[in-house]
Amino acid sequence: MAQLSKSKYIPHLLTYENESMYLHITPQGCALFKPESSEPYYRIQEPLLLAEGIMTDIKTVHLVVLKTNGELCYTLISGFSNPQTTLIAKLDVRTTKYRRFLIFPQGKMVHIFYAYSHQAIRDLWRIEHRFWNGSTWNSVHMGEVVHPREPLYHVNLDQQGNLHLLTMTFQGRHSLLFTNRFNGTFHIWGSPTETLKIPGEVVDMTSLMTTDNVQHLFWVAKAPNGHYEIRWAQQTNALELTGNWQPSPAPIKTFSPPWRNLGAIEINGVLWLLAHTGNETLLLNDGTGWKSVLTNSFSQQPLKWIHNGQRNVQQTYWLEDQAIPRTPAYCHELGLNLCQRLSPDQDTTYITPVNPAVVPPPVPAFHPETISLSSNPYPLQSLTRQDQVVSSLPIVKETEEPEITLEILNASPEDIPSVGSEESSIPSALEPATEESPSAPPLKDNSELDRLIATVANLEQESSNLNLVLQTMMSKFDQILDAFAENTLRAKQAENPIPPIPAEQSSPEIPLEELEPFIEAMANLEKETQTISQVLQTMLVKQEESDSSLETLGQQVSQLQDEKRSDRSKGGFWNKWIT
Repeated sequence: MAQLSKSKYIPHLLTYENESMYLHITPQGCALFKPESSEPYYRIQEPLLLAEGIMTDIKTVHLVVLKTNGELCYTLISGFSNPQTTLIAKLDVRTTKYRRFLIFPQGKMVHIFYAYSHQAIRDLWRIEHRFWNGSTWNSVHMGEVVHPREPLYHVNLDQQGNLHLLTMTFQGRHSLLFTNRFNGTFHIWGSPTETLKIPGEVVDMTSLMTTDNVQHLFWVAKAPNGHYEIRWAQQTNALELTGNWQPSPAPIKTFSPPWRNLGAIEINGVLWLLAHTGNETLLLNDGTGWKSVLTNSFSQQPLKWIHNGQRNVQQTYWLEDQAIPRTPAYCHELGLNLCQRLSPDQDTTYITPVNPAVVPPPVPAFHPETISLSSNPYPLQSLTRQDQVVSSLPIVKETEEPEITLEILNASPEDIPSVGSEESSIPSALEPATEESPSAPPLKDNSELDRLIATVANLEQESSNLNLVLQTMMSKFDQILDAFAENTLRAKQAENPIPPIPAEQSSPEIPLEELEPFIEAMANLEKETQTISQVLQTMLVKQEESDSSLETLGQQVSQLQDEKRSDRSKGGFWNKWIT
């Protein structure tokens, strides 16, 4: 995606399974379109520098924009409510240029990545990670990337909610790949690790994570003869911290200049590569090796494709189909249903669906199991329902709504109603909805809602039971500590005898059999202490390795500077000698 960043205002195609939206970006603003409509679904009429979006369901879009005044803003666009925008930070846009936005909504968290470079040091790109943890926006500096043209980095998301950062930095004669991982459970980053050393300059790179947690890296290296080679490496199990990368011994394909862009995506277990040079070449790998599918000489419009599937998120460079606007090129070869949609230029009458106020907004979560039931997903104001609902069903409290939403997300696809039947799932007692749509089909029963209410009640009962068990365990632990303190005191008294006390004030001695549980508990505590110390030692070793790598990098930088100075001095002496 090296050349993609140069044109900051290319359109974005946002897809969720077989649904899509089209984000058109210009210096004067951006507009979000549905595939069948020529009128914008959402619009920002302010000067922009960058914009990025992603779909998390068929009606929810997350949008992050950087305005020319330096405001970095996040917007949640849902079909059930008005768009809600929050200001993340105020950035310096006068002396700094920004490239490559990436956004990953994940449960209650929202991750945003971007790279920036100061005009004084244009080849040094700094990577920033900003994320919403459920209450505040946080910022983490992820390191630097050295490249003369564009920042080469990518972020992937595995099935356990962990983020994988891949950065490619150029060091004169070779390029280095560094990897890092963000723990989705504890919300912390690890230490960057040097993974691959690639000869020559890497001019482009992209990456993806498959549904079975296999991480693929594709890069384009310039050969000594001036041609460009597409090479490939894969990590068979990205969930392992020590998973090794296996580079391919030979390039996938070699191309003649010029080089423009590289795109990669996985559809239904098949890997697809799109090489954009003077021609357009589509390659696939279905497990039997790479094959060239087709090559076209005509040029199509560049496109950034953000695809959110059922089990993975992919962000890549692609091309827009010339015959069917707002669809990816070669979608017939990819096996997508997006090509069967009507063109927005066709004369078609559309009926705007009625969105009842009683339907709760969807939770924009990629991994439902990571949603916290007790926290607000976004720093946005709560929605108010202006229509009064009269129903004979039991009233569901506000605190129970996240649990009901979680249950819907965990339901099977057969239990989730389709988009076209939204009005049919509304109870018949909701008078405002029936007045707006008098020709609605017959309404279904409320068995699904009753089942959800029963599930909520069961979850509350289990929560109370867990609290009771926890209190019981804490009380027993207090008893163990008291008994241990009493036994220690008696042992000290046995070493230093004191005058006997009257018989009515003495307490009966505890048998040795009753002390065995306390001794066993203390042994377990010692084992846990040893385990914690081992973990701390491991962390210290990793910190020392990180410090040593930083020292090595500093030595390399100073060595390069010394070589430059020596070359200059040698050149001056040689010129004087010739004169």
